[in-house]
Amino acid sequence: MTSSEVSEADMLLVGHLVEGEVVAVFHWGVIVDAGLSRVGLIDVLYIDDDDNYEVGDRVSCYLDCFDEMKDKFILRPPGQVPLAERLRKARERRLSS
Repeated sequence: MTSSEVSEADMLLVGHLVEGEVVAVFHWGVIVDAGLSRVGLIDVLYIDDDDNYEVGDRVSCYLDCFDEMKDKFILRPPGQVPLAERLRKARERRLSS
């Protein structure tokens, strides 16, 4: 299955809260199996210093999008602001100062 073949059912879940199991933890992010056609990635940008993910943990995350370059779904923990929104706010702050 190629990235262009991500199931329509999976794509309909974008924006929704999904639950999965942590299958790997790296310094650049956490890989989560949420039962989708591809694994999910919680990018390090969404991981706070006091977060402690371990293999086997059950997690709930928002399914933000599918990243074709990474061939993974991008996941965002509840309470975290989406990266695009963070960048937009940072740009607005720079322009207003």
